[in-house]
Amino acid sequence: MASILDTAPYPWSDPLAWELHRTLYSAVPRPSRALLVASSAGLNTGLVNADQAPFDVWKELLELSATSGKTRALIQKLRADPSLTAAHPLLDALLNDQAPATDKQPLGPGGAPVFLTNDDTVTEPEALLFHDDLTLSTGRMPWLIDVLQRLVSLSPAICRLEVARNNDSQSGTGIRIGPDLLLTNWHVLFVAGKLPTAVTAQFGYEFDLHGKGLPATSIACDPSSIRADQGDDWGIVRIQASLPASLPTIDISSGAVPVQDAPAFIIQHPGGGRKRVAYVRNQITYFDDRVVHYLSDTQVGSSGSPVFDELGRMVALHHSGGRPQEIAGQLPIKKNEGIRASRVAAGLKSAGLI
Repeated sequence: MASILDTAPYPWSDPLAWELHRTLYSAVPRPSRALLVASSAGLNTGLVNADQAPFDVWKELLELSATSGKTRALIQKLRADPSLTAAHPLLDALLNDQAPATDKQPLGPGGAPVFLTNDDTVTEPEALLFHDDLTLSTGRMPWLIDVLQRLVSLSPAICRLEVARNNDSQSGTGIRIGPDLLLTNWHVLFVAGKLPTAVTAQFGYEFDLHGKGLPATSIACDPSSIRADQGDDWGIVRIQASLPASLPTIDISSGAVPVQDAPAFIIQHPGGGRKRVAYVRNQITYFDDRVVHYLSDTQVGSSGSPVFDELGRMVALHHSGGRPQEIAGQLPIKKNEGIRASRVAAGLKSAGLI
């Protein structure tokens, strides 16, 4: 079967085509930069309307690249950009004609993300929360240092998950919430709605201080142990080997209460790549008794990540990333949705899991 990189017209009927589209508009949300890369790959970008949301710009660029026979050249240009680390695993797999382990976040009509409350539309008040100034007052520096130190101490409990069923595979992020218990999303654990045949957790899949990849510890999980709730998009799986006693666990039972306009920090494996943390432009904009909305940066592969408050308490389980949007003349911004930690904890307790 021909690769989606060599298929014309662009094969929107293939879920992987949507995955690539979602990866690109998340990794390169600024239309001007997207058009610059496409132009360097030989595309006639004058045919693309630049005054659109990143979602639509990348849709037109992929359709144009397919009809021009230059999708592979476009992806090669993007892969050469060292700043797009989160997109590299998917791009590498496609360029090597391999089946990538992708994040099967549920999508609605036209590729829109599925939110349980409202949708991913960014309002003008939300967009105006952020300004061009990314500096921090010196008086706030001790606060940021304290927050980052807490996140450093929690980070080893976060792992990359690779889930497979026969020849199909997908990736996501997992959270150690007990000695042998990992929490993630229902949609990460279930492949095309079915139980997987293999689940592997990779702990320590991250970079060192100098940007060099560290060796990870891969541990098999027991697919038969999976318990999940599709409605609230959570699932657990048990690992089949002991972990070091020094490895932390994340306390979800307390179910920290979200705070309007407070920051939301996310430790994640975006794109199935090495671990990263979202810690700027990351405010909570809405919550109810089921979900939390926040403007933190996430990408495909971030599904199943913990959303922390500034005290290192888990407030939500990330499950859906929105589309970058330009509102009120601000830089592209995206809204995300997580299931409230208190709701997930209630489900786990009801199932006798914690």
